[in-house]
Amino acid sequence: MRAVAILLLGLSLAPGAALGARPTGADPVARGRSVAIEACASCHAVERGGVSPVARAPGFATTEMQHVAGLEGRVAGLTRAGHYGMPPVQLGPGQIEDLVAYIESLSDPDADRRKR
Repeated sequence: MRAVAILLLGLSLAPGAALGARPTGADPVARGRSVAIEACASCHAVERGGVSPVARAPGFATTEMQHVAGLEGRVAGLTRAGHYGMPPVQLGPGQIEDLVAYIESLSDPDADRRKR
């Protein structure tokens, strides 16, 4: 029984495991940053100016991520199916919206200053 419990715990922490529910009480950019840190930061640079831990994983503030037409649909597809070695990550529609809001906020260098 203990082995089953450990196995279930390990599966729940696997890269393809579903993330927690969408947090409430914060703006979409702040919620998206939380999703990015929890679900994406092990491979992608999720902060402006960061370096991705995995060389093939584009940083969220890069031109590659910022100039994707239909970013929300692209993120939904990539997280659901994975891509070029990226494991699937189960995100709900609200989490995807928040993550896209965060990614898009990184293209605006004045966004951080306005939040203060």
